[in-house]
Amino acid sequence: MSTSKNSNNDFNKKITNSISNSNVLLKMFCCLTIMVLICILIGNYAFKNGILTCDHYVFNTYLYIILSILLVFIVVLLNDYTGFFNSFLVSMSQGNIFIVMIIPLLLLIGLTHALQSIDPINIFASNIIWLLLIVILSIFIIPIIWLGRLTNVVGLAGILTVLITLIVGIAGYYYGDKIVTFDWDKYLNYALIALIIVSLIGIFFIKDGNTFSLFFLLISIISLAIFVLLLLSNHKKLKENSDKCIDGKVVPNYPYESFGIFIKMLNVFKDLIRILGYSKLRRR
Repeated sequence: MSTSKNSNNDFNKKITNSISNSNVLLKMFCCLTIMVLICILIGNYAFKNGILTCDHYVFNTYLYIILSILLVFIVVLLNDYTGFFNSFLVSMSQGNIFIVMIIPLLLLIGLTHALQSIDPINIFASNIIWLLLIVILSIFIIPIIWLGRLTNVVGLAGILTVLITLIVGIAGYYYGDKIVTFDWDKYLNYALIALIIVSLIGIFFIKDGNTFSLFFLLISIISLAIFVLLLLSNHKKLKENSDKCIDGKVVPNYPYESFGIFIKMLNVFKDLIRILGYSKLRRR
């Protein structure tokens, strides 16, 4: 009798797992389908006679941003299905914390510099570098997704990120000249560097669990404010670059333009997960 019950439990687990895997595969298929449509739109609107065009500059930039978001979905879903990156991330977390944090940061800085400096006429190279950047960022956002799933705030954080980007984007695009009256990016980047240093100090010196959580909640709130302001500035620059882009004189760099906005959206998303997750845990 107990053997029969155990076999039924095993069968139910297999059914549950197969349903779960089917859902993941269905989501991946939907993402891939939308990605193909976005790529077709990029081919139609970002190119004219086989050459990159300045026409539809903002629209093309946002097509790349949507493609970036879909690539993050694909990597996260692929990890859900195979668990491929889980062991990689766990093994990294067991290593030297300094190496784990610094090496990916240096890699991202190097690739970002390469994306900025490469001639946009070299379409293949610029898109490959852009793809590598998005995949690397997707891998390192997986632990944040885990945290968000534990507190069930991923969906809310995603919706809020989109809303913040739209509101701030519209404000920056149409009113950026009135709001951003000086080059505040320089000071905001200094603030980010200071925040990273303070975070590292906190990791090594704060031992009390409750103090540690409050410390990183404060860090996340400050980080969120910085990245929202950077998003505002980015959209002001997006309008300026769109106005300056003239076919025959300037070749648009849509991968780099979109990456500048996307990485700030990703950081807003990360900070929102931490803030919402901590708030939910406190209420419990």
